Amino acid sequence: MIDWDIIWQDYLGIGWSEALGVIASTIVLYAFFSLLVHISGQRLMANPTVGSFVVLAVIGGVTARAMLGESPTLLGALIVLNTLMLLERLMGTLGRTALPHSAHALRHPAVVMIGGTAMAGALRRRRLSEQDLLNRLRISGVLDLGQVELVILENRGTLTIVHTGSTIAASLVADVDGREAIPERLLTE
Repeated sequence: MIDWDIIWQDYLGIGWSEALGVIASTIVLYAFFSLLVHISGQRLMANPTVGSFVVLAVIGGVTARAMLGESPTLLGALIVLNTLMLLERLMGTLGRTALPHSAHALRHPAVVMIGGTAMAGALRRRRLSEQDLLNRLRISGVLDLGQVELVILENRGTLTIVHTGSTIAASLVADVDGREAIPERLLTE
């Protein structure tokens, strides 16, 4: 015979106090890791390594365990997932309406190299080193910096590379930080 009380207590259910604990720990950990990712900037996305993947996987496991509490249940997991989705939606809405300009700017793509010369200030603001940029260029197939006219670091860490002899539509760089430094000869209408 199936003992539904055991199934409810051990696998499915959660009490009100446990639910509040799950919500509180989810909010605190979401805020902490959002701040951590914000501080590390685009470096995590721009130069992923096996080590960074392992660290993120361990962080994910530990965080999930901490959010779910002493005995993880189906309803506890649903509460965590819904809380995370609500927090992400709330932060996205606040980010579009209330972020200071400097924090908002870090979410835009940025010019990080012109004519084979790295833009040190743009790299520093995004917490990347010139070596990180060179590594990403190599991975992207760049074999000679003399063949690179323009490099834009996208907000997800990927690179847009304009090679010698190529141009880019001005409308495509309208929201790019540092667009005023792009030579006119590289822009088309």
